[in-house]
Amino acid sequence: MCEINISTKGGGNCHADVTCSDEKKRDYDNWDNCAYQAVNNFTDEAIGPFSIVFTKKDHDCDDGLCAPSLALADVGDYYALDVQALSNDAQKRANKATLCKVGCSPSDPFTNPDSKNICESTNGWGDSTKRGYKCGMPKIGQNYGPGKLDSQGPTNDRGYAPGSCGVHVTQYQKKDPAADPKTNEDGDYHLDVRIFDNNQDLIGEVKGARALAGQAVNEDSKLPWVLLVTAQSVDSDPVLFAYSDQHWAYADVAHNCNFGKFSGGDRDGDCGFQC
Repeated sequence: MCEINISTKGGGNCHADVTCSDEKKRDYDNWDNCAYQAVNNFTDEAIGPFSIVFTKKDHDCDDGLCAPSLALADVGDYYALDVQALSNDAQKRANKATLCKVGCSPSDPFTNPDSKNICESTNGWGDSTKRGYKCGMPKIGQNYGPGKLDSQGPTNDRGYAPGSCGVHVTQYQKKDPAADPKTNEDGDYHLDVRIFDNNQDLIGEVKGARALAGQAVNEDSKLPWVLLVTAQSVDSDPVLFAYSDQHWAYADVAHNCNFGKFSGGDRDGDCGFQC
């Protein structure tokens, strides 16, 4: 997830910056036109092309500029977000959460603890001409927020978005560990495998595939190479993966793997890989 900060002072001095997790802040101070209703376009390496327009001024703001509209090229093809309205909702949620007592409805979006703020005001005290806002924004291909701001990066001629792909695996325990897998598939593990592209869209899936010990399940997808997923002999053995020249096991930190323990007859896990 990334955060974009937008500010203006005295009807000018427009500024924006973008910070993503584990990345340095990138400042955007070169605005084409820091003025009411002027469209200013930028391109960021993480969130892609975006635009900002201040939609109100002067008496509608007490003074200066306010009510920015923020749009990302990869989120709904420049779908415009009303930053002021979203910030107002966030303030209502904060006020109501402070005053809320036992009788508050959990379905109320302003008191539901699962609700997330897309945008918030960062205005300080004592200067009516200064306006500040911060918004959570997804990286290209990711999503964020209660409405799931879904960033869709471009796809290639194979129909998938290249970059960082993901694989989700469900490994089912052997129904009969004592059975001879040569004659009875109850002596083998079974796998569900789902592959997602850089847009987090499903691009390949297999369900209930028999996984003989040490023999890879070949998962076809829109990718140019086949993803290989291999179960081994006993529950404590790691699941192994291979794609193109990449090889890793289910606890590989470099591939951001996260696998749980067996519970109720199966275990789930996720890994990432370059695609």
